Amino acid sequence: MSERRTGLPSGPSRRRLVVNADDFGLSPGVNAGIALASREGLLTSTTLMANAPFFDEAADLLRDLPGLGVGIHLNLVRGVPLSPAGSIPLLIGTDGRLRPFRLKMRLDREFLYQAELEWRRQFERIIAAGVRITHADFEKHHSWQAPLYRLACRLAGEYGVPAVRNLREPLIWALRRMGWPGWRRFAMAAGLRMGLMLLGARAHPLACPDHFLGQSHIGGMTEEIWLRFIRHLPPGISEVMVHPGMPDDPTDPRLAAMGAGRLGGERQDELSAILSVRVRQAVEEAGVKLISFREIAWRLV
Repeated sequence: MSERRTGLPSGPSRRRLVVNADDFGLSPGVNAGIALASREGLLTSTTLMANAPFFDEAADLLRDLPGLGVGIHLNLVRGVPLSPAGSIPLLIGTDGRLRPFRLKMRLDREFLYQAELEWRRQFERIIAAGVRITHADFEKHHSWQAPLYRLACRLAGEYGVPAVRNLREPLIWALRRMGWPGWRRFAMAAGLRMGLMLLGARAHPLACPDHFLGQSHIGGMTEEIWLRFIRHLPPGISEVMVHPGMPDDPTDPRLAAMGAGRLGGERQDELSAILSVRVRQAVEEAGVKLISFREIAWRLV
């Protein structure tokens, strides 16, 4: 990825950390958890899902969260699309919802055309809500496939979005420094990493953190993991992906729009870690500066 803008303008020993919460707009509990983590915890950034059922609630919350960087959580694999069903037949199932994540999507010209239609609507809905989008990332990382990744970067540039997530988590580093995450999490992270390695380098002009962390421990970023993680944070700019949240009302019919979620009580555990006094103290003692994608994109680090 030789053309991407990473790194810091000064010494390599400096460590900067973006704490980014995915899934803003997914549910009232997720929205409340992200808002609390921003106000009282370490959270510096989030990504808003434009087709989520609680998007409007999330957009309203942002008015009281001026310090929170907000990106776009591009989504082709979950929920009801923003595009008319007749315009994106390859993306949806018989129930009218986006098809679930598939390891191998049909990525011919027509599929990419329909993906572009849906993603444009997602960009435009977030922009219409008054959000200045700091960066792009992806629901369930489905855009590790090169044609979709290139499309996302092209659209980001067109809509004035300056940065994108670096999907290449250093798995060996994560295992040595953060501990064994369990077979399920490791297999998911290893599959993503293998797919990225097979694709090879993909240059793009967008800003990007030097390191991406948390994929191998998704749903498992507990206080203990955070304390290990901070002790060994590598030099440069890192993004750690988190999924904080509070309990939801299981009888709320709107929750069904996105299908069953894999993370449940784990969101509360991750929220507790982001709010932890011990973790904040560890960050301060390690001299790690918390930033958002705004600082990366606009070279304020």
